[in-house]
Amino acid sequence: MSYSFNPSRRLFLRDAVCSSLAAATSGALMTQFGLVNSALAQSSCGGYGAVSDYKALICLFLLGGNDSWNTLIPSDATRYATYSASRSGAAPTGMAIAQNTLLPINVLNAGAGETYGLHPNLPELQRLFNSGNGAFVVNVGTALQPTVKTQYLKPGYPLPPQLFSHADQQAQWQYGQPKQNGTTGWGGLVADRLHVLNAGATIPMSISLSGQNRFQAGMSVQPYSISASGPTSLAGYTGSTGPARITALTEMLAETYADPLSRAYTGKVGNALDYYNTMTAALAQAPALTTVFPANNPIAAALAEVAKVISMRSVLNAKRQIFFIGYGSFDTHANQLNDQPKLLTTVSQALGAFYDCTVNDLRIPQSITTFTLSEFARTLNSNGDGTDHAWAGNQFVMGGAVNGQKLYGVNAASGRLFPDQTLNGPDCLSRGQMMPAVSSDQYSATLASWLGVQDCDIATIFPYVGNFATKNLGFLS
Repeated sequence: MSYSFNPSRRLFLRDAVCSSLAAATSGALMTQFGLVNSALAQSSCGGYGAVSDYKALICLFLLGGNDSWNTLIPSDATRYATYSASRSGAAPTGMAIAQNTLLPINVLNAGAGETYGLHPNLPELQRLFNSGNGAFVVNVGTALQPTVKTQYLKPGYPLPPQLFSHADQQAQWQYGQPKQNGTTGWGGLVADRLHVLNAGATIPMSISLSGQNRFQAGMSVQPYSISASGPTSLAGYTGSTGPARITALTEMLAETYADPLSRAYTGKVGNALDYYNTMTAALAQAPALTTVFPANNPIAAALAEVAKVISMRSVLNAKRQIFFIGYGSFDTHANQLNDQPKLLTTVSQALGAFYDCTVNDLRIPQSITTFTLSEFARTLNSNGDGTDHAWAGNQFVMGGAVNGQKLYGVNAASGRLFPDQTLNGPDCLSRGQMMPAVSSDQYSATLASWLGVQDCDIATIFPYVGNFATKNLGFLS
């Protein structure tokens, strides 16, 4: 059967494309049309040879700015007193977590007399850390170059644009450049380099469980979006009329179109169908997971689906994969002491179950690294019922390849790895906005290097990381 292209067909194809965008890819459509400079997609290295092992990065973005100074807390008497005072004391108006409720962790590289504890709603993270499968990167935030407080206060000193802005700081963490807002993300640019290692792959290297995101948008590789319940079919192509509509759509996609816009549209819809069919068939063969994931937990549901996809890596011809999960509501301007514990319970239980799954079901914990991102931490002092936007914070990394039970970073201006939390002290501003001693790019570059990106490409993907003493923080082996 053949068709002549007419306005009705154009509208039908347009509607099909609109329903497929989320399922096919979360990347910018202009990237797919080739209307942007593709230089960033090209490796500046000599090439990437075949690999025999498997590795995956899983990004958990805590949207809204997690108060990570209430995630990892100094518990020794002297520093806890400073922490509590800066947090405006304990409840009901202060944000300090009671010292006797902290979950103790054994930090192998703690300084003399230093002890640490975790928020009481993080028992799974406590277990992961103390077993050597988790680590914290402390006092990390967006920065163009090493920056101390005196420099920050100097007019004209180069700083990331729009500090303390949700949208801008989320974009900069995901972009890999704390200066510009582009259409790509560092996860996408990593996939541009490493997708060649997935010879014969039938789905993209990047998979999102949270729809569109900047992190996975590449120049040539775009992410495929699925849901926590599996691949997403085209809207309107199910039910009793679904097969007939799919048949008609397939016949239309097989036609040849003269204009590039229509060709791009048909390619996108065709990819959506192919990816859906491929992923659905692969996951139908996936063995049932024995790990029990917590119910009514959106992060856990997404991670369980990630585990199913990873279990079928051989069928999908995947050697390298990047996953993205976003989880929100961390913008705790109000009611923080009630809301944040619930959020942290969700995170902790999900991560604990997923790590157990990598050991007991997937049996490759050393090949899967899960890490958190969040655009910024919160002010140390209270606004009376919560906290406000700040700057540097702490991030958690877990997996069998993590050099665990340690804190990673760079000494702050006060001379210690964990910064001085005195309000308006050497390491923070008047409300307790902590100055980053570690760049978000150093953190991200360490993760990209572990996945297999060569140093020459690290310098291209993260152009400002060369301003810092080290590109690799050493928390992964």
